[in-house]
Amino acid sequence: MGSAELEPLDAEDARILALESGTVRGHTCKVIVIGGEHEAEEVRAVLSERIGAFPRLRQRLAPAAEIPAWIDDPGFAIEEHVVARGPADDAGLRRIAGDAMTQQLDRDRPLWAIDVVSPLVGGRSALVWRIHHAIADGMTAMRMARGLLLEPAGEQPVEHAPAGPAGPPAHHTTRTVRAATRMPAALWRQLGPRGLPTPLDRPAGPRREVAFVDVDLEQLRAIGHAAPLRATVNDVVLAAVAGGLRGWLGERGAPEEGLRAKVPVSLHGLDDADGANRDSFMVVDLPLAEADPLERLCAVARATRACKARRDAQTLDAFFRDLSHLSRALGRSAQHWAMNPRVFAVNVSNVPGPRGPQRVLGSPLLELHSLAEIADRHALRVSVVSAAGRISFGLCADPDAVGDLEVLSQGIDDEIRALDAAVSGR
Repeated sequence: MGSAELEPLDAEDARILALESGTVRGHTCKVIVIGGEHEAEEVRAVLSERIGAFPRLRQRLAPAAEIPAWIDDPGFAIEEHVVARGPADDAGLRRIAGDAMTQQLDRDRPLWAIDVVSPLVGGRSALVWRIHHAIADGMTAMRMARGLLLEPAGEQPVEHAPAGPAGPPAHHTTRTVRAATRMPAALWRQLGPRGLPTPLDRPAGPRREVAFVDVDLEQLRAIGHAAPLRATVNDVVLAAVAGGLRGWLGERGAPEEGLRAKVPVSLHGLDDADGANRDSFMVVDLPLAEADPLERLCAVARATRACKARRDAQTLDAFFRDLSHLSRALGRSAQHWAMNPRVFAVNVSNVPGPRGPQRVLGSPLLELHSLAEIADRHALRVSVVSAAGRISFGLCADPDAVGDLEVLSQGIDDEIRALDAAVSGR
């Protein structure tokens, strides 16, 4: 096997691959619910025609390589990656998705799999698609979903490309100097261990439970526009999660304060369509001690606005990348520190999907949910995705630490209703 056949993972993808250990898995999951009953063979036929656009999905980790590397899988067989499951009801689908989050993807094959759940109660079907985070971050996975499965249904609204780092590209030296001047304050703001202990700070157990909260995207947009301090959809998402966590912590008798959220920030630009992972993050203090839902939303909006104005996410990206180039050991130590549960307690990601009606296998897309794996001492993960006018909160939790996930999911839904009522004057 010639070395020319190997494609080394870049530093970020290799770091993500190494995070998978013990009871923590390294994949994300999309749960795609569509109309009609569909067989696994239909999915295999469609993917076989389109998978060539994404070569990584036909590659596996190279065995016995000195460093992690991709190599074409000579024994690739679509039948091993797309399997039939079902029938099931909605609760059964959640159990299948939860089980999928516990099962490590086979490293002797390309790191993805689809369970076809059909029939799903109500004359529907579901595709439970796992893909390793080393292959794709949220934006890349959504791009793959559009190329492999999702198709526009009817006339589509104009969509703007996701924004990369703001401003014109700068010379590397200039960019580094500017980042260096911002770095000490940004590192303290973002990575300072200011969070308080929470019930989420538990070693990761072997089980996973999932829940979904599905709401109208336009409702969240209207809430943000009508708020006393204009807020983005993502601000409303964070405020909804904050409200849900406030109620959940209150029921457990835990302090309703000191909880910080890690918010991934996509840095994908127009020239890196093939990039697997290209994101950074900001850390936001969730205003759980504030009793008024609108005040919580305004506090979140102020916090995210300040992080964006200071370009904290870009500064952190420069810090981690430059440190890894200087010393891989130092880079790993810094990344380990960034996972301290006092730095953040919960990760809340939000990835935009296609805006107009979509079809999958010729049937209408009914629901799109996203799930991401928890981390050790971070027993809850919230993954938000929007598509076809709906927005879904996907909750993945260790049930041994978060034994009442339905309280949290209901709390998120209740918070959205409370915000809607507050801005509407009802």
